Amino acid sequence: MKKSIGARAFDIFNISLMVFICLTVVFPFVQQIVISLSPSNESGEIGLHLFTSNPTFDSYTQIFATGSILEAYYWTILRTVLGTVLTVVVSAMLAYPLSKRYLLGRKMWMGLIIFTMFFGGGLIPTYLLVKELHMLNSIWSLVLPGLCSAYTIVIIRNFFTSLPVEVEESAYMDGANDFTIFFKIVLPLSTPIIATITLWSLVGQWNAWFDAMIYISNGEIKVLQILLRDVLNNAQDAAMASVRGGEIVDSSGQNYTAESVKAAILLVTTLPIIMVYPFLQKYFVKGIMIGAVKG
Repeated sequence: MKKSIGARAFDIFNISLMVFICLTVVFPFVQQIVISLSPSNESGEIGLHLFTSNPTFDSYTQIFATGSILEAYYWTILRTVLGTVLTVVVSAMLAYPLSKRYLLGRKMWMGLIIFTMFFGGGLIPTYLLVKELHMLNSIWSLVLPGLCSAYTIVIIRNFFTSLPVEVEESAYMDGANDFTIFFKIVLPLSTPIIATITLWSLVGQWNAWFDAMIYISNGEIKVLQILLRDVLNNAQDAAMASVRGGEIVDSSGQNYTAESVKAAILLVTTLPIIMVYPFLQKYFVKGIMIGAVKG
C-alpha cells in the first residue's frame, strides 16, 4: 500500500524534527567534551568547538589529582544509594496498605498525603526541624527530609491496585503473612514501577544541591553538585593551581584554561547518572503509564 503525498510529507517532517531535537540534545555534550580535551590555546577561544587538533587529558588529570572530586564522588554515591534504597522501600511500604480497600480510614490517609502535595511547611520550619533532630552537617539531613513524596506514593499505590487480588488471596490461603506477600509476591510483580521510582530517585538525589548548601555548613560533606557549583562560580578551583593570565599552570608544567576545567568537571558529574538510563528505560514507560491511569 502506497502512502499518500501528505503521509510522506508528514514522515519527512517528523523525521527531520526528531533529528533536529536529537542534535540539540547531543550538541552540548559534544561541545563540552571537545572543550575539556582541548589544550589551552584552543579551549579559551570563543565559538563552536566541534573538534580539537591536539587532544589532551590535562584537565581530567588535574581534577582527579586534587582529591576533592573523589571525596565528592564518595558523598554523592553514598547519598544517592542510601536515599534511593530508603525512598523505594519506604514509599512502597506506605503505598501497599493504601492500595487495599479494606484499610480503615483509607480515604482519610490518602487525603492527608495528597494535602502535602499542595501545602508544605516552608524552608525555615523545615530547617528548624532538621536542626532540632540534630541532623545538620550529617548525611541524614540530605536523605531523610525528602525521603517520601506524595506523588511517588500515589503512583506506586495506583500500580499496586492494578495487581490481581487472586494472587494475594491464594498466598493467604497457603499461610503467608502480609510481609511475605509484600516482599516475595508484590514487589517482584512491581518491577516496572519500582524501576521507575528508582530512576526518579537516582536522578533527584544525584542532582540535588540546595539541601546540601542549606544543611551542610562545616564543609566536611561536599557533594558533586556543590563542587560543580563552586567551580562554575569561581571559574576555577582555588586549590588546583595558580592563575596566570587566562591559563592555569601547575607545578608539572601542564597548562589548560578555566573553561576546560569547568567542562571536564561538568562531564565528570553528569555522565555517570546518564549511563544509568539505558538499564532502566525499558521499564520506565510501562511503569509510569500503569501507575498513572489505574486506581
